[in-house]
Amino acid sequence: MNEVASYQLLEPIGHGALGEAFRARDTVHGRTVVVKRVPLELSGDDAWLSRFRDTCAEVSVVSHPGVAMLYECGSHEGQTFVAQEFVAGQSLTALLAGRPLNPRRALEIAIEMADALAALHTAGLTHGDLRPDTVIVTQKGHVKLVDAGLSAFTGGGRMRQLAAADPESIPASGASVVKYLSPEQALGQVGDARSDLFALGSVLYEMLTGQPAFERASASDTVLAIVGDPAARPSARQPAVPHALDAAVARLLAKPVDRRYQSASAFGDGLRALKPIFDEPVDELDTPGLAPSGRRSRVLWWAVLATVFAAGITWLLLRSGS
Repeated sequence: MNEVASYQLLEPIGHGALGEAFRARDTVHGRTVVVKRVPLELSGDDAWLSRFRDTCAEVSVVSHPGVAMLYECGSHEGQTFVAQEFVAGQSLTALLAGRPLNPRRALEIAIEMADALAALHTAGLTHGDLRPDTVIVTQKGHVKLVDAGLSAFTGGGRMRQLAAADPESIPASGASVVKYLSPEQALGQVGDARSDLFALGSVLYEMLTGQPAFERASASDTVLAIVGDPAARPSARQPAVPHALDAAVARLLAKPVDRRYQSASAFGDGLRALKPIFDEPVDELDTPGLAPSGRRSRVLWWAVLATVFAAGITWLLLRSGS
């Protein structure tokens, strides 16, 4: 089958819980899209299909540059399909490749992620499966969240549910999902917008350090760490990280939900307020090895030199005038 409704299938690009995904051409609107053909065993379940269509209808109204759009959930020759925005770029997982980003770049990406989450949350939705694999960095360097709001139907969402119910049964392929659970999700509770913020904290932590905040040797140990272990300060792993970012990450990764930022917009505003620290000279940043008293001493020393210099100039002027 080379066509699904008005979409011309060009090439397969993956396979997940919602079926095989294709890069496709929307012949009506003249744009490149992703078409996923939902397996018949799922779409044949009337209750599942009703929930899926209702969710797609809610997601499709979200229009934000940081959220990959859901264009259509339809049916063609008895098979349900979904058409989504095709995002050219690379996943944040590929961009990181196990290495930390420059802290300023990590800050920029986190701000765009927070803005995208704020749009979702305003629409009454959560992402539900935020992790580097579901964040695409476009060819122009901007962020797009993919599969937003669909975690109840995706493979990542299923792994999150399984991690809470039976972490020992998580396959190796699920390890990339488990380490971004929130504590409440790990305990099998229903998450909300603040669960997305915890996941954002885990992603930001990894961008700053190159290492997941809570990953352990096994999925069950990772779940236990998420619930009970504090994360090491990012600057303890990467000294180039300003201490102000330590505090922001720690607040996102607070175990009790009421101690986290209470909205994505508040967190985004908080990060924007930190941007000026990256415009200061490196020596003036609040970094390990340079205590505040050391900075004050340096300022005083330069003040003394300036005073001596000014006194010398005044003496020369007075002498020349005499």
